[in-house]
Amino acid sequence: MSDPISPINATLELPQGEGPGGHIGAYKILHEIGEGGFGSVFEAEQEHPVRRRVALKIIKLGMDTREVIARFEAERQALALMDHPHIARVFDAGATSTGRPYFVMELVKGESITSYCMKRGLSIAQRLELFEQVCGAVQHAHTKSIIHRDLKPNNVLVSTHDDQPFAKVIDFGIAKATSGSLTDKTLYTEANLMMGTPLYMSPEQAEGSADIDTRTDIYALGVILYELLTDTTPLDSDSLRSAGYAEMQRIIREVEPMRPSARISRSAKVTIGKSANHRNEPNQRAKTLRGELDWIVMKAIEKDRTRRYETANALAMDIRRYLAGEAVLAAPPSALYRMQKFVRRNKTVVAAGALVAAALLVGIVGFAWQANVARAQARLAQQRADQLKQVSDFQAAMLEKIDPTVLGKLLSDDVHSKYKVALDKAALPVAARAHQLAAFESQWQYVNATDAATDLIDRTILKPAVTAIDKKFKEQPLVSAALRQALADSYVGIGLYDKAMPLQQSALAARRHALGSDNDETMSSMLSMGSLLEQQGKLDSAEPYFRAVLATRRRLQGEDNAGTTEAVAHVGALLVDQGKFDQAEPYLHEALEKRRRMFGENNPDTLNSISDVAGLLVSQGKLGEAEPYLREVAIKFRQINGEDDPDTLRAINNLGIALAMEGKSGEAEPFLREALQKHRRLLGENHPDTLQSLVALAGALREENKNAEAEPLLREAIAKSPRVLGEDNYNTVMSISLLGDLLDDQGRFAEAVALLAPSEENVRRGLSTDAPSQWGLYLLDLGKARAGSHDYAVAEAPLLEAHTIASSTHDFGDKRLRAYTKALVDLYLAWNKAEPGKGYDAKSTDWQKKLALMDETNATKAK
Repeated sequence: MSDPISPINATLELPQGEGPGGHIGAYKILHEIGEGGFGSVFEAEQEHPVRRRVALKIIKLGMDTREVIARFEAERQALALMDHPHIARVFDAGATSTGRPYFVMELVKGESITSYCMKRGLSIAQRLELFEQVCGAVQHAHTKSIIHRDLKPNNVLVSTHDDQPFAKVIDFGIAKATSGSLTDKTLYTEANLMMGTPLYMSPEQAEGSADIDTRTDIYALGVILYELLTDTTPLDSDSLRSAGYAEMQRIIREVEPMRPSARISRSAKVTIGKSANHRNEPNQRAKTLRGELDWIVMKAIEKDRTRRYETANALAMDIRRYLAGEAVLAAPPSALYRMQKFVRRNKTVVAAGALVAAALLVGIVGFAWQANVARAQARLAQQRADQLKQVSDFQAAMLEKIDPTVLGKLLSDDVHSKYKVALDKAALPVAARAHQLAAFESQWQYVNATDAATDLIDRTILKPAVTAIDKKFKEQPLVSAALRQALADSYVGIGLYDKAMPLQQSALAARRHALGSDNDETMSSMLSMGSLLEQQGKLDSAEPYFRAVLATRRRLQGEDNAGTTEAVAHVGALLVDQGKFDQAEPYLHEALEKRRRMFGENNPDTLNSISDVAGLLVSQGKLGEAEPYLREVAIKFRQINGEDDPDTLRAINNLGIALAMEGKSGEAEPFLREALQKHRRLLGENHPDTLQSLVALAGALREENKNAEAEPLLREAIAKSPRVLGEDNYNTVMSISLLGDLLDDQGRFAEAVALLAPSEENVRRGLSTDAPSQWGLYLLDLGKARAGSHDYAVAEAPLLEAHTIASSTHDFGDKRLRAYTKALVDLYLAWNKAEPGKGYDAKSTDWQKKLALMDETNATKAK
């Protein structure tokens, strides 16, 4: 028996002959192609009896060679029985001259299944079809009594055959061949040497149980499927990486992951410019996952293996049913089962009144506990906290379903005819309304959300929920905070920012008081508060929240952490919105570099960071540099998330805005029309994203002199934006400014003054600090309108201020600066004509000289 060595010694150089250039038996070692938990993998050339390239895996030093090789031989006989196109074959096994075990396997060229899907932007359906291949391979192995026990993306390699993805499972049987029972020693070491990978490891495997069966592979398949659908794993990798052995076991055994759709819905979204204000909105991918795909994944990764799929084939068949539009066999666990499961895991004792409070809230949300929970007081005392937690989980789950794409379903004509919903009965029970929402969501995908639908949700679900929280959870601040945060997110999702604010404030205050500012739940609420303020245009108020979270996460979680990087991206995007471009640049590039490294090029977070950097370039006037990035993001979001995903629509809209600013309005128009049409259909007429699209398209139409089309869009935005977004919101004031400019160009000066003048203070608050260029444009339009109305004395001040702003933000030869200069020339010419002999002709001459010099500069540049 060889002496075990410390993990650090295992990193020493390979013995001579066991590295590149050496020979092991009939195999010439060419070069290393990978390193896993058990050893190094080399590409080798078999020299006899046949010549072929193979993969040769040399097991790490320090293992009991005699026992290991005995297991190798037994395992090799079993592996030889496997013959499946999606399983890499094992050709040979033995030991080197120094006693190190090795396997010789089929050489598989490809990349991990997750990387392959992300880089090529495979759709959800394509990912599911590819995953079916993996299930077939695992099922074949199980019929031969072989359990993999280390299934993970890096052990599923995918290449392209005949233009189609083709998966190969590698390392089949290696984990079983290199271990007996999974004991404490074999599960975990400081050098990350483990029989299995924690992120993909079933609870029974993590416990070190000798009773491992094929369902441990089903669990790992479920984790891989979760990652394919969400681009992340069910359990947090950072938590597992930093946990000790016992804590790691507890997390794997007890921590319940979010449903895939919920994980997607709660991901922060970061987009460019002023449309970067809806980071928390659920996207279309979450809608696709919600329901049957959620059920399939959660059944596969059940902690209780008796509730998982019995076989890999059963999992594959449910996926086939889903793809064929048939009913799947997986179903969500009953409320009673979830309650009992939570009770078994937790035995916390709480105050005697908690159960009553829980039962009352349950009545509001339509959830009834089984009658037998009303047992002896001693037993009830142990269960109260658990039942309370279960109630909050149920309530939060219900609220997650209230997203902008659901609201309009209540007012669809087709829905009216099918379900006969009485919209005038505002006092319908919340449970019944929630049931109707779920039914509508499964039947109707795209409808308009209107004021009436938003009001209906507010009256029948959100307000009653607030009342219930206030009444029943005064003595349970953390439960109250969690529910208030869920409600705030729901209000934000339907664009009711004012209603969201008090809920957001109270949720944050409660978490900060009970948990402290360093707690991750508190920081999550701080980010939500910052985002809400940002969405309202209160940029200076938002900044302290983002910076505080960033400082705390850098200190507690380190630099290479997804949460830290999220905070970095928030700060960078906010600084762009504030016009602090030089300050924003290092933050945005830091976030992009880290996300590329952590997640790859095609991850949605990476694409959002690319979009952020492109937005910065747009804001800096570097439109040509930004355009290819914006095109890349739009194309990839279409491929990855689908045509109607919110991220896709924002990417399309951002590309259109940039093209319009670049002077390519004709090319921009189709993108902006598509974004507006889909925002109307998916989010409704009054959603903030729809209103932003209105203004963006109107701006492009103005550039094309299509004023007859632009004017009604701008008037629609002006009518709705103050109520939805606020009077000093960027989108509101830009719609006013653009319409004022249109009226000026048409000589409708009285109308322009009537529109622009009453809004001056609101526009100043909304733009002068955060968007000086746009504030300058507004002043230009107001000054031109007053001058056109012959109110020259009042027109002078805004035109001079506008020129000063333009001079600081535009190049001397910029055509936009020329417009500001020309407006002053026209003012003084007209003023001199109306009041000759007062020196206005001299002022006109001075500005004409500046204009001539500007034209000369432009002509020189043109040459």
